[in-house]
Amino acid sequence: MENFQVIELQRQRDFSRKVNATFEFIKQNFTSLSKSILVIAGPPVLIGSLLMGSFIQEWFGTIQMAAANPEAYQGFAQNYFIKFLLLFAFILISGTITLCTINNYILLYAEKRTNQIEVSEVWLRVRSTVLMYLGSMILFAVLATVVSFLFTIPMVILGLISPVLIFFGIIILFGGIFYVLVSVSLTFIIQAYEKKNFLESMLRSFRLVQNKWWSTFGLIFILYMIMMVIMYIPAIPFYIVLFVNALHNTNVSPNDVTSSSGQIWITIFIAIYYLLQMLLNTLPNIGIAFQYFNLVELKEAKGLMNEIESFGKPQDTIRPEETF
Repeated sequence: MENFQVIELQRQRDFSRKVNATFEFIKQNFTSLSKSILVIAGPPVLIGSLLMGSFIQEWFGTIQMAAANPEAYQGFAQNYFIKFLLLFAFILISGTITLCTINNYILLYAEKRTNQIEVSEVWLRVRSTVLMYLGSMILFAVLATVVSFLFTIPMVILGLISPVLIFFGIIILFGGIFYVLVSVSLTFIIQAYEKKNFLESMLRSFRLVQNKWWSTFGLIFILYMIMMVIMYIPAIPFYIVLFVNALHNTNVSPNDVTSSSGQIWITIFIAIYYLLQMLLNTLPNIGIAFQYFNLVELKEAKGLMNEIESFGKPQDTIRPEETF
């Protein structure tokens, strides 16, 4: 703790310094942040991961049974639909709580200026903001559905004119969606920090990212690539077990599919993998938070104004300069 130095959030940073700040923040807060995520978001994530593992292993079992007896699949269709809805609900809830925990931890760090943050403190913040985050997640899903539906109309028109135009239409469509996703990437940290509603936060994110879209995209892209590379390593045993189990199941009867030990291992691997993904999500989300504070400082100079206001105050009330 003697070498601990607070990382100032409200700073202008170039690309490399934002990446460095992200990893430095994780290094400083690994224990407290991981504990908060596992305790607060862990239970729904674990339930969701077990449901996902069960869903996948039963899906493979049903495919194999349907191959032997096509009529068997019809009886499972409704059951799978219900399980899929339940799985989607838990994934949505667990993802929301994880994001809410990360952002509220960041804000507590900025306020307390220490990495000694208790889970109970984070939980109080999460409890007061999780419904707001969940509502925003649902609104994002609704907006995405509406926009996708509206875009089907010009796609149909292009298809009637020429099938070749559909290809270019799809490229433009996905390019537009990608542009919007990056532009609204700051929405959740804005909601937590500035206490704005969904629409206000989304519009403010658009304004902040404007003229800084490529730097925002680059940061998010790099951090997600790093996260995916780290996640790929523990996924290798899962694919090995899946492959071996598929070979094994070709020699057993359909009734033995769901009871094989390989299916149990698949469920366990997916549960562990999903929990790991939850922890690794801190990487891009912390990077997004640093980009938010960077853009606010760049365009509004709030950190500079705070330092000017603190000029002449006792030294222990002035924020120390950050070093890397």
